[in-house]
Amino acid sequence: MSATGSMFIGIVGSLLFLISVFSFSQRNWKGGLLWLLIGAGLIALLTYMDKPSANLLP
Repeated sequence: MSATGSMFIGIVGSLLFLISVFSFSQRNWKGGLLWLLIGAGLIALLTYMDKPSANLLP
């Protein structure tokens, strides 16, 4: 993984986590859980795309 890609993934993940914490603080449990799931999925996708082998077409 590249250093720039890892930094970008960390920034995106932390922003989505903060949005989720804000939703939980507003007593919006469904919204907070949804933001957590979206964040985990987006981090997984970005991590996969940052791998060197992801640039190869099948």
